[in-house]
Amino acid sequence: MTASSTASTAGDTGPAGEAFQPPEGFALLRPNEGYIAVSGPYYRAAGGLYGFQSDDRHGNPNGVLHGGAILTFVDTVLGREVVRVTRRRCATIALNSQFMAAGKPGDWIEAKVVIRKLTGSMAFVDAEVTAAGEPVLTATSIYRIFSGEIGAPPRPPETAPAS
Repeated sequence: MTASSTASTAGDTGPAGEAFQPPEGFALLRPNEGYIAVSGPYYRAAGGLYGFQSDDRHGNPNGVLHGGAILTFVDTVLGREVVRVTRRRCATIALNSQFMAAGKPGDWIEAKVVIRKLTGSMAFVDAEVTAAGEPVLTATSIYRIFSGEIGAPPRPPETAPAS
């Protein structure tokens, strides 16, 4: 993971290479390479919001989103928020999830990430995930934070806009 996480959405392409415009306020999460590029692309907005446009690649034989596609997204964005705030690399220690419903290929998937507590070497982070605006998953996690900054000084977690 790197500290650089977003860039302009101009010229972004969707999973099949077609022109894609994420919802307003979302920008491409960078770097968009390796497994993240295969499973995404993922996007970030202010307030701990992350998202991706699901498609047929993310589906399972039952016609719904594969749980692994959602969990890959959640694990990625939980860690990215830790890196964004601490400016330090991290690794997943624990990731607990509870599926509440299924999404469909083609749904916009969005996660609201909240850092609950940071210590010198640990982060406790939660997420709520929706598909097409409907709740599909909650997650709690613990990340190991490694020493050594990878960018500018730490930034405080952003506060979510009042709903």
